[in-house]
Amino acid sequence: MVSTLIGELGDAAHLDGSTGPSVAVAPAGCGTTAPVAALLTRLKSLRGAGLAGESFWGLVIETVTLVGTFLSFAFLGRSLGPGGYGAYASLYAIVGPLVTLAASGVTLALLQHVVREREDLAETARSCLSLSLAFGVALTVIGMVAALLIVEKVAVIAMAAILVTEFVTMPVVHVAATAVQAVDTFGASARIRLVVLVARIAVLSILFATDSLTIASLAVSMFAVSTVVGVASLRVVGRRFGFVFLPGRVRGSHLRTNLVYSAGISADALGNEGDKLVLASNKLVVDTGLYAAAYRIIQLGLVPVGSVIQATHTRFLHHEDGLRGQHLRRATRYAVIGAVYGVVFAIGVIIVAPLLPLVVGKDFEGSVQMVRWLSPIVLLRAVGSCSINALMGLNKVTLRTVLIAINAAGALVLYIVLIPIMGWQGAAVATVISEALSVVMTWSALVVCQRKADRALDEELARGPEAHDEVEAPRSAADEEEPAVR
Repeated sequence: MVSTLIGELGDAAHLDGSTGPSVAVAPAGCGTTAPVAALLTRLKSLRGAGLAGESFWGLVIETVTLVGTFLSFAFLGRSLGPGGYGAYASLYAIVGPLVTLAASGVTLALLQHVVREREDLAETARSCLSLSLAFGVALTVIGMVAALLIVEKVAVIAMAAILVTEFVTMPVVHVAATAVQAVDTFGASARIRLVVLVARIAVLSILFATDSLTIASLAVSMFAVSTVVGVASLRVVGRRFGFVFLPGRVRGSHLRTNLVYSAGISADALGNEGDKLVLASNKLVVDTGLYAAAYRIIQLGLVPVGSVIQATHTRFLHHEDGLRGQHLRRATRYAVIGAVYGVVFAIGVIIVAPLLPLVVGKDFEGSVQMVRWLSPIVLLRAVGSCSINALMGLNKVTLRTVLIAINAAGALVLYIVLIPIMGWQGAAVATVISEALSVVMTWSALVVCQRKADRALDEELARGPEAHDEVEAPRSAADEEEPAVR
């Protein structure tokens, strides 16, 4: 399943092959095997696919996100201990499935209607901002009720500050950044996202250095920072594109698109966070903290995957009339590189897992084995995210949502059944099984839908130009990757 944004994951550079150490291609007869040659060919084609200009910002976002995630994990682990970290993780397990209505679903709807439907940016952005704020306020109330019933050892003021930040102020920042991405580039939008990431690192470092890092102090500080950045971002983006970036009239089509996207992402997030929720509801507080710490290491590995999802989202939405197999081909390109990365990461994390207690303290020694059990997740998600995004390009958003919801429901059933019997091992087994099933279902759906679309195109072309006066000739693979001129 795809992480909600994310955990905000990402690295266009490594998967695209557009930055980083150069790869020397051996000349013929020097022993380069066919698989390696094929991989290098794919890297070269991706490097020239128009992502080179954005890869620098993808690398910057990845680096800053990795640093922030590592420091958050290390500082909070040492300051809170397994029990306190488990409570913190339980609160975010509530946030994850709900936040999509105010953040992820809204931003995807904004991109969908501006990039694919070619609607007016100003009207769409103001409509989506209204949706984000309305859902954010409602979700804050719902999240507070759930947190009071489930989460222990977290002050009410800390709960409230975290929920308002995650449901209201941070989504405003993401809406502003997405408005830029819709008509410019990922690199342009990354600058806005980068401000919040850097601010979080600064806040964490100052609080930890002054021995004042608690859930409450971090929550209140990030609420203040995200509020300032959100207001400033709306003002700057509005000026740049010539409109007043304030809440506007909500369009029904934007609401529907948001709900369709959010349903799938919320289901996905519930599947991702359900293991921690079920562990916490079974009063396994220490195991929840240890498991959450292990899962955080896996999330570090997912950062490059998520960056590619962000940097290439508009490319997966881009559709060329008359081009056969475009979405399956695009998904396959990224999946091959993602699979290689996932295998390398799994091997690496298994080897270095014993070093985990050195980062967060010896109280987390129990997380070492958990990390190894969870290591296949990065590989499965790197491959599965490509098919899920490609379904959007085929305009199969509803099918995408249904598949994600089915998979999340299956994951929850596995959590509920296995965790009381096997403890954290049940959570790990259920998570890996659900990720594998997601890959199988979404890739199967992508292949079937792409073939159906290709057959429809062939039939239309066979009927001749009188059947469709504006059928375009198929373009080359290089042309396919060029974004539409807006």
